[in-house]
Amino acid sequence: MIYIITIGAFQALMAILLLWKRKLNDKADSLLLVLLTCIATHLLIKFYIFTIVSDMHVRTQMNTFIGFCYGPLAYMYVKKRKDEQYIPALHWQHFIPFLVAAVAYLAVACLLYVYTPAGHKALDLYNQSSTWLFIASGIIYAALVLNMRRSLPAGADRGLVTHMAISLMAIGIVSTLFYLFDFIWGSPPDAMIWCRNIVYTLLSFICIDILRYRYTGIAAVPAHAPESEAPLVAPAAPATSVRKTQLSAEEQQQVWQKLEDHIRKTALYTDADLNLDKLAEAVQVNKYYVSETLNAYAHKSFYQYINEYRILRAAAMMKSIQEKGLPVNILMVAYDCGFKAKSSFNTYFKKIIGETPSVWLLKQKHEQPTFS
Repeated sequence: MIYIITIGAFQALMAILLLWKRKLNDKADSLLLVLLTCIATHLLIKFYIFTIVSDMHVRTQMNTFIGFCYGPLAYMYVKKRKDEQYIPALHWQHFIPFLVAAVAYLAVACLLYVYTPAGHKALDLYNQSSTWLFIASGIIYAALVLNMRRSLPAGADRGLVTHMAISLMAIGIVSTLFYLFDFIWGSPPDAMIWCRNIVYTLLSFICIDILRYRYTGIAAVPAHAPESEAPLVAPAAPATSVRKTQLSAEEQQQVWQKLEDHIRKTALYTDADLNLDKLAEAVQVNKYYVSETLNAYAHKSFYQYINEYRILRAAAMMKSIQEKGLPVNILMVAYDCGFKAKSSFNTYFKKIIGETPSVWLLKQKHEQPTFS
């Protein structure tokens, strides 16, 4: 078992490193990083238990609370892929079982350290209470993900979601079969070791699938932004400039169209670390040509161009949240749209929309938005 745990933890850590190094700009991909981090932490805890802890009660079974995160994270990933305006933080209630299990897990660990006999009783109660909840959570969320995947475009996204859901479903089914077999007929001492080997192997498969679909060149089918989500100020016809340009008007128009197509398809502007170099690399155009096109053709600076998209996305998100009767967390929306500080978000929002976010939200309750 220790070899499977080691390999799985190594795969999860490598996946985190590679995806982080790639600097994924899609907000949905950040959920995959969290999922990988949870898997790595889960397996590292098990590695510690099986290499350091000598208590056989703990080594035999001590359900790791992190397992309650897998289903919700996969579910939120699909929701984010379907709807760019979906904010996972507003749906924190999906992690209530995780929080409760974490408190129980730490309480049991403390009891085991302070008074072992009482700790063993608490451990048995914790395992009996959490085992079937773990299984139910995995199967239910896997079923939800499999059902929602049909609304995703055919391609890498659907493939990744399908594989993750099947792996989570398999974990639940395998665990159920082993526990039922043990309950009805009894099982040999090493039966649960085989069960855990299968579970840890399936977690490793999830890591491999994430790398396969999100890193190794199988491009995901991007979620298209609404047609209305375009810059507020249309580019004016190229004007004669005293500064010498390297591109003709036609070439500038082609670069502009390439920028627009890519920005709308990928929502690259939500990357808080986006700069001219990264934008140029994404569209595979020399950064000086990109800069020239923005300045001479669109008559905008790089940040003006990007922030117009960010603000339009923010306005749409806030309106959508408000229409659902939910409280709007302006700071969370700002971060989700690519801003690093609320002050800069407020400044650009007022400059582009004509009002501060708070004032604009108040007016949305009674009238349609008015852009300046």
